[in-house]
Amino acid sequence: MTTSERTYQELKDHLEQEHTLLAKELKHEMLLNTLVPSATAIKQADLNELIMMAKSAFIPNLFDLAMRMEKVDAAVCSIKLGMYGLCVDCEEEIELNELKADPAQPRCHSCRAHSRYHHD
Repeated sequence: MTTSERTYQELKDHLEQEHTLLAKELKHEMLLNTLVPSATAIKQADLNELIMMAKSAFIPNLFDLAMRMEKVDAAVCSIKLGMYGLCVDCEEEIELNELKADPAQPRCHSCRAHSRYHHD
């Protein structure tokens, strides 16, 4: 295994751990803020429903948590599809130093600069 392969594997492992932790934290925060009529609704909700509820809650920390969860979930999906590290817009490789800064980064530097008003 080369150094870059090892680094990518570490980034992927980090993302999967963050995904698990964020999902638990999101559910916990939702229960604390009682945003829906019952705790049962939160416990039975799938991840997409939790994200949707949190984003529509108008509670800043829940919104931020849901946005990060959405980004990490997309990165984990890209791992499963074998497309991790490729820009979602142009499909060029995202620089390793950018992925190290944020393993869930979905866009390369040039696409982020070009579309910063459309995606961030």
